[in-house]
Amino acid sequence: MLYEISTRATSSRAAHEHLVRFQADPDGYKHAPPPDAPRAGLVLTDDLAIAFLTWSRDAKKNTPRWVRDQQRALIWWQERFAGADLRAVKTARLLAALDGASGRKQLIATLKAFYAWLRTERHVITTAEDPTYGQLKVPQSRPKQETMQKAISREEYERALGTLTGWQRDALEVLGGTGWHFTELVRFAHAGAVEAHPMQPGARVLACPQTKGGAPLRTQVSAPVAAAAERLRGRAELDYFRFRDGLKAAGATFNPGYLRHSVASWAINAGADPAAVAAFLGHKSPATTRKFYATHAVPAKVPTLA
Repeated sequence: MLYEISTRATSSRAAHEHLVRFQADPDGYKHAPPPDAPRAGLVLTDDLAIAFLTWSRDAKKNTPRWVRDQQRALIWWQERFAGADLRAVKTARLLAALDGASGRKQLIATLKAFYAWLRTERHVITTAEDPTYGQLKVPQSRPKQETMQKAISREEYERALGTLTGWQRDALEVLGGTGWHFTELVRFAHAGAVEAHPMQPGARVLACPQTKGGAPLRTQVSAPVAAAAERLRGRAELDYFRFRDGLKAAGATFNPGYLRHSVASWAINAGADPAAVAAFLGHKSPATTRKFYATHAVPAKVPTLA
């Protein structure tokens, strides 16, 4: 007799558990757990939160800053759930809790990641029991990027560079020379390398282990930026907030994230092709570069009649 069964399992371990039950009783096999194995209530306890945060740090390789943000968000949700069974929570309850809350984007992103972990890693809830699945959307930040002017002048950058010292000066110089996200700078310091350019003798390239999408990232830089990057390699931790506070103490009016916007704007204003700038920053489309990052860029002048 032949059987064709879809387990709807999301991991090899879960599929193996289905196989064992199926081999024991092919005719009585069902997707759901046996009726003599009732599930206890699933509550957002400290232990469950710690297990999720450990997975986020070790398996997902999220940055320490992101894991701390997730921890704060889980504490916030723990207070709102008040011991409720996570399988019985409805989307309407989540929306009511989020009404008027600050930091909604982080709260929603963390909760969606937490429920996805319960589904695909722990296998303790089903898709139907996940109140965030297909119902709760993470607010998009792009409209805000469109309206905010984040590019700074070269003069302001040079002033901050002349005031900062130590690793903070090096971090600013590398961000100004690469247009990297701060998280990419952290990954570089942890496991990156300064390499020789494969086709240009004497030129230097910074190699970041991976970008957000998982692909290797290599950026050609000047000699001073390469030297600053070399000094940053091996630092145990580059703290975003200490760096931001250092900029403020130096009299700067910009945050670390402004450097990426500024690099795009400076390059296009200097006559660089937007497609080349997009490739340098790791964007898939020049439209992304122009719309969200090159906020002060004006296309280079072309020959005209007058």
